[in-house]
Order: sequence, then C-alpha cells, then structure tokens
Amino acid sequence: MIREILEACQPGFAEVVLMLANNGATAEVYTMFEDLRFADDGNVVTFMAEGGTHLHMHMNEVKEVRFIHNTNAEGLPSYSVWFIDGEEQPMLRVYLRKSEKDETNQPRHDLFISLQEKYGESLSIPN
Repeated sequence: MIREILEACQPGFAEVVLMLANNGATAEVYTMFEDLRFADDGNVVTFMAEGGTHLHMHMNEVKEVRFIHNTNAEGLPSYSVWFIDGEEQPMLRVYLRKSEKDETNQPRHDLFISLQEKYGESLSIPN
C-alpha cells in the first residue's frame, strides 16, 4: 500500500521537502520527487536526491499515512504527506514546495486533492 501511494505521488509532486525529525533534531532535504528506489523485499524505499544524498524509509514500520492540506502562516495552501509509525510519530514528512512555475501549481494541487479523495485524510496501514 505504501509503495502504491508513493508511486501515485511521484508523477506530479515534483519539488518537495523531505523532513525527518525527533526530539533533538530536524533534517530537511530539498529535492525532486523523481528517483524512488524500492528494495527487492518490498520493505524499504530510498528517496534519492541530487549529489548522492538519500533517505531510507522502512515501509513495514508505517502504520498510518496522512494527507494534510491546510493554510500556512503566509496564507498560502500547504500540502504534505506524513508517514506515521506505531507510536503515532511521523517517521517521514513530505512537503510539496510551491513551484516557481505558476502553471505547475494547479496540477500539483489537483493531484494532491485526488489522492486525498482516494485514500482519505488518514489511512491506516494493516500489518
């Protein structure tokens, strides 16, 4: 299910911020949502970024996916996909960045809303 969601996001998300956080630190990776690599066993996805930077996510640890659409502090729409673990903490958050090309923002909005309509705002992932 996680792979299906990631692959559905891939063609239109384009510019994103991948965010990892815990109680003491936050890491943000600005990248294009293009190069996702799935392990043969289906449990790990690797998000590749320019220059060799990459993040691994153990998909079997994801217990919920949240599609979050709201308004940010600047009054602009904000879109993100949160992957939640068994302790109800975000393992990874994917934020869509506003494109410099205005003509690409509406299709990205439409894709996000279609995913939210398909999967709901919150989707429990069975073990």
